[in-house]
Amino acid sequence: MKFGLHYSLGVGTNPTIDDYIRVAQQAEALGYRTVWVGDHIVIPEQIVAPYPYTKDGSVGFARNCPWPDPFVLLAALGVATKTILLGTSVIIVPYRNPLHVAKAVATVDLASHGRYQFGVGIGWLKEEFDALGEQFSERAARTREYLQVMKAMWAGETASFQGKYFSFPTLHTNPIPVQRPHPPIIFGGESMPALKRIADLGNGWQPGPIPVDVFRTKRDQLQTLMAERGRKMSELSISMIGGTRDLQQDRGKIAALEELGVSEILLFMMGPTVEDTLKEMEEAARTLMR
Repeated sequence: MKFGLHYSLGVGTNPTIDDYIRVAQQAEALGYRTVWVGDHIVIPEQIVAPYPYTKDGSVGFARNCPWPDPFVLLAALGVATKTILLGTSVIIVPYRNPLHVAKAVATVDLASHGRYQFGVGIGWLKEEFDALGEQFSERAARTREYLQVMKAMWAGETASFQGKYFSFPTLHTNPIPVQRPHPPIIFGGESMPALKRIADLGNGWQPGPIPVDVFRTKRDQLQTLMAERGRKMSELSISMIGGTRDLQQDRGKIAALEELGVSEILLFMMGPTVEDTLKEMEEAARTLMR
């Protein structure tokens, strides 16, 4: 089993760019495969939308948690590291212009010499969509079309597109991504609509911290959907978000997930300071990685 780090919430409330770089460089030195950062443009003070990964739907992070622009941040990390892969977990696709995102993805891939993992999702925070003037109810359909727009932009030096939400004549698109045909598109989510998006458009799947038996059921559903589309599960990478303490207490979970096709576990860092995160990273490397 390989291990990565998700550390948007592991840098405290007033991080500097040096803090983000320290974590990425230390992760690289310790042998982690990937580092991941999350995405929100704004966080409303009043939130009614249910958070997907708490039992009661309460928001799992402080309102004043920092959310740097993930593309700018990952470009900086790409320059400051050499081998570790860099990912977004996840870019909220439907509330951004897809032409802007296509250019940002290509630029991060350029800055990192082809180490970017394009993690994507449709979003859950309706109040954020409202603040940005975007249609929450259309987010699934827009995500599908926007990814098709991006694939067209990455396919070569010129592109055109005709769709429901976006249409444009031939445009020049340089730079295109270093990775060909594009960085892997990795979907979050475990719902049936999410699994269908993975089967239709994905190169990878990144489920949240769900129990092994739930993951097995979802994996089997995804396998059926892939087969219906003439695809094999071997075409997908599977990386699951997990917690250091949970895995230390139940080492058998790692073997069970590996047997079910999970190739990487992303340790979700929630330490109140960078120093806490660095200590947890080192402990996890010592106790979990082999």
